Amino acid sequence: MSDAVRFGSADAAPRFEEEERLLGRIAGMLNLPVAVFRRGHATSSPDKGPTASECATMLAAFTRIRDPDARRECLAMVEGHADA
Repeated sequence: MSDAVRFGSADAAPRFEEEERLLGRIAGMLNLPVAVFRRGHATSSPDKGPTASECATMLAAFTRIRDPDARRECLAMVEGHADA
């Protein structure tokens, strides 16, 4: 069986739609446009907000905080800086 038959466009469309749906959900949860996850997106500047890499790093670090009080403090600190 050739690759063209095995990996035809019938398989690609649902997979692409699912990836787009998930990407949209992640972007929404991070309050970012989907475009920040696309290749070739401009790097971050203070005017444009964080990069996808910065968001991913922050989210990964936050999920490693086990103490609920420490998570609340961290979130309050970040929100405080966001409002400044």
